[in-house]
Amino acid sequence: MTPLYLHGLPGSAAELALGGCDWSVLDRSAPSFAQMALGLPSGPLHLIGFSLGAACALRLAALSPDKVAKLTLISAAAPLELGDFLPDMAGASVFRAARSHSQLSALTSVQSTLSRLSSGLMARMLARGCSPREAALITSAPVYRAMHEGLTKHKGTYLRELPAYVRPWANHLPYVQCPVHLIHGQQDTWAPLAMAHAFKSALPDAQLEVLDTAGHFGTLRHVLSAIQND
Repeated sequence: MTPLYLHGLPGSAAELALGGCDWSVLDRSAPSFAQMALGLPSGPLHLIGFSLGAACALRLAALSPDKVAKLTLISAAAPLELGDFLPDMAGASVFRAARSHSQLSALTSVQSTLSRLSSGLMARMLARGCSPREAALITSAPVYRAMHEGLTKHKGTYLRELPAYVRPWANHLPYVQCPVHLIHGQQDTWAPLAMAHAFKSALPDAQLEVLDTAGHFGTLRHVLSAIQND
């Protein structure tokens, strides 16, 4: 089974450096999920989606059940229509802006400028409200580089997939027929644990693993480190 990684938004393959992992990263430059599904390599595939990358992984599994044999979703962001999640999400303002193309474009421009001119300020803004352990990960070189590349090199993916995420898409979940392994941190402030429970209820074949002391990126580091130590 071929593993393919789907990074967060904004994000990039640099996230994998949190655990020194060398998974292949799925190219998400296609203009639609349907075209992305058509471009998937021959299966069986194991798609590993982190954060908002999980939403893309689930859509691809629904569109290509003949190719996608397994999903691992790390700190996965669930469809907003499955619960009242926004009040508990650290990035709530971004998701609200994503409902308006003009607001999202303006916000992305500000984020890109901050990442170029003041990496320290950008990192501190992203880490606000997180535990000290999670804040240290968010301000680390791999995560900062991933976000910077996501706002520059992969900006098109960010601007396409974020608006698609805030629109209703839970209707895709019943068509995901492969096994889904959800790994989520109890202390996640970006994608609250309630999202993982919503996924477990909505997906036909899902199991949930909860990490009691981990946050959003802490869960990713845990998974990557465990793979390296196998």
